[in-house]
Amino acid sequence: MPQVELPPTANVSTDPSTWAHGLWFRRLFLGLLAIVVLAGLVGVFGVRSREVSAQSASGRVTLDVTYAQSARAGLDVPFEIEVHRDGGFDDDVVLLVSSDYLDLFNRNTIDPQPDSETSTAHNTRWEYAAPPTDTFVVTVDMEVQQGRHWGRSGNVAVLDPKGNVLARTSFTTWLAP
Repeated sequence: MPQVELPPTANVSTDPSTWAHGLWFRRLFLGLLAIVVLAGLVGVFGVRSREVSAQSASGRVTLDVTYAQSARAGLDVPFEIEVHRDGGFDDDVVLLVSSDYLDLFNRNTIDPQPDSETSTAHNTRWEYAAPPTDTFVVTVDMEVQQGRHWGRSGNVAVLDPKGNVLARTSFTTWLAP
């Protein structure tokens, strides 16, 4: 087979602007990559929690909810509901949590377990016997379900024995893709 001789490449002219564009593109890409890595190191893409509060019109009942403001799929997230009533609780504690919000999560346990639980498409209702203290705390152990993105809003309300809302908080959890 005859050997084919290729022309030398030393005489090929190069366009200097091509090198300049490539150099700036690489610098920009590496800069953006460095920003993403630094953001990950300081926990921007992890779980960030926040607390929201509400108070009844009379000021006797206070509702505090600690929730995940941002998270990612597969991570454990905080969810704690604290109800305080000056002078203690005379009646059962009734909590209303938006079902749509709870559907984002795998709920492992609710501590303490409600005496009664009912759910509709819109709300999950937890009823507890009147606690012997001024403050009642419910902690939900949960993690974000796989394949959930963008997040959603939710709310928690404390109801009186007649079913009227005493205090309500609203919040939004953002889920990183």
